[in-house]
Amino acid sequence: MEKYEKVYVAMILRVSEEGILKPVAVEWEDGTLYEIDRVTDERNAPPELTGGVLTRKYTVLIGGKEKKLYAEKRTNRWFLERIARI
Repeated sequence: MEKYEKVYVAMILRVSEEGILKPVAVEWEDGTLYEIDRVTDERNAPPELTGGVLTRKYTVLIGGKEKKLYAEKRTNRWFLERIARI
């Protein structure tokens, strides 16, 4: 069984006049910036692969591929999940 880990990332966000956050781009750990094409879903949910506390889960399209992006409510940190490096 594969283990997964959280990869914390820097984010570019748009904040509406009403205070609603919308993720616009993800800065990966090597500094590469990935523009988010579209947010297709947003809801409160725990991470699918790493478990843990309740997060704000965003299903997004990046380069036409679906990705899950998470915002930790208590730390305000954002992450994606990947297969753990050993």
